[in-house]
Amino acid sequence: MLLKELYNRGPGLYPDKVGLIDGYRRFSYREAGQRYNQLANVLLNFGLRRGDRLGLLLKNSAEFIEAHAAGAKTGVAVGAVNYRLSLEGMAKIIQSLDCRVLIVDQEYADRIHSIRAELPTLETCVVVGGAIEGMHEYESLIRQSSPAEPRVDTRPHDRAAIVYTTGTTGPAKGAVATREVTLNRVYGCSIELAFGPGDRYLQVLPMFHVGLHVAQSILFRAGTLAVLRDWDVETFCRTVQEHRINKTNLAPALLNFVLNWPGARDFDLSSLELMLYGAAPMPEAIILKAKRLLPNCRLVQAYGSSETFCPVWLQPDEHARALGGTVDSEQRRGSCGRAGALAMARVVNEQGDDVRPGEIGEVLIGGGTVMSEYLGQPERTAAVLKDGWFHSNDLATVDEQGYISIVDRKNFMIITGGENVFPAQVENVLASHPSVAEAAVFGLPDDKWGEIVKAVLVLHPGHVATAEDIVEFCRDKMANYEKPKSIDFVAELPHGATGKTDKLTLRKRYLDALTGS
Repeated sequence: MLLKELYNRGPGLYPDKVGLIDGYRRFSYREAGQRYNQLANVLLNFGLRRGDRLGLLLKNSAEFIEAHAAGAKTGVAVGAVNYRLSLEGMAKIIQSLDCRVLIVDQEYADRIHSIRAELPTLETCVVVGGAIEGMHEYESLIRQSSPAEPRVDTRPHDRAAIVYTTGTTGPAKGAVATREVTLNRVYGCSIELAFGPGDRYLQVLPMFHVGLHVAQSILFRAGTLAVLRDWDVETFCRTVQEHRINKTNLAPALLNFVLNWPGARDFDLSSLELMLYGAAPMPEAIILKAKRLLPNCRLVQAYGSSETFCPVWLQPDEHARALGGTVDSEQRRGSCGRAGALAMARVVNEQGDDVRPGEIGEVLIGGGTVMSEYLGQPERTAAVLKDGWFHSNDLATVDEQGYISIVDRKNFMIITGGENVFPAQVENVLASHPSVAEAAVFGLPDDKWGEIVKAVLVLHPGHVATAEDIVEFCRDKMANYEKPKSIDFVAELPHGATGKTDKLTLRKRYLDALTGS
């Protein structure tokens, strides 16, 4: 199967069926298929060819899907920028993508104008949502373009999607999914979520991350895909009710917003049958609360990354057993599941041997869903791809049946509101403040966000700074979700024998204070 056929199945099987919903806009599969071809021909008219790269700075939208469909039909690889990043972070990713054409939402067009001089390879900008001087208008290009299917020869190992893992500081890492890997991810996901033509799926989490492949999966099965452009609990509930959405995805923090919003009970959410989540474990309290508000909805967990998509799944019946008081419930509670379709998972010790049940080791992922490379970063690629296995840097245990339970992350990565935050990056910014001598950043549990970013700072002697000063200093240097939500000032930080900050001890102090231990 060719990647372009993913986007041709719906138009071929159900041309008159609504395939894509974006706010007030409805596209039949026939209309969507025509727009895919029109945008593909626009890219070819701009001079893009197989192997070139197209950049996106878009929120969840029909245009986001159209861009990836056009890439599939032309052999152009598509890389999306996290629109939540700082201006500096955006610039670094676009530079690393080295794209000649960028499609951008109107609300971000001024930001691209301000950094255009830093993007020497960027020849053409296309704006969605209105006309901007110096940029092409998206809909005008679509209307003027041919709806004929492009005839382009592609190969399975050609790059298809580039999913960025970071980029706020330091070199950005663009995890490359080839056309073959993309199809494997789509096929495997459609199996795990049991997608079919009768499903109506609401894409909530950003498609600039692995949410892209879930959205592609429902299109592959010729179901109906609805996209939520911006997170808003009322809009989510209204969309579920209006379109009788039966499957969706929510990070635990977002589900908690729904459960705690009094207005949710004014909407009919009974159509929800399945909710996919990842990014962080689902607290048991939220699961029990969800059962009351959404009695027909079952939960499925996916564990993965930009580099591997979702190779490990915990299905609804396994969820139920983990909470059901069975013999295996205690050891399964907190598990993220087992290797799914077209994927393999191992937990190994420092010698590379599989650990025994209950022992802690590093998660390795293999199989058909693993990235081919980090774009333009062969040394970083070699550091994580070894003998066909991706080294995740996640610590976990595994039981006799292959169920994996994440213990911690080697790099103390924080997951707040479904977003990944790397403490070292935040620490580097904080340490650049003229009054800050040392900085330690870690995550603390939070009912609303899952985790919050906590910063503990030591000031230079004689210097004075407030938490407000620090927040203002961070304003243009990092994304909003990366900024510390809680800041303390102390006389000194604990250090280990080598002089490194002992964040394990420091974090434990705060956890003990939270729990009263």
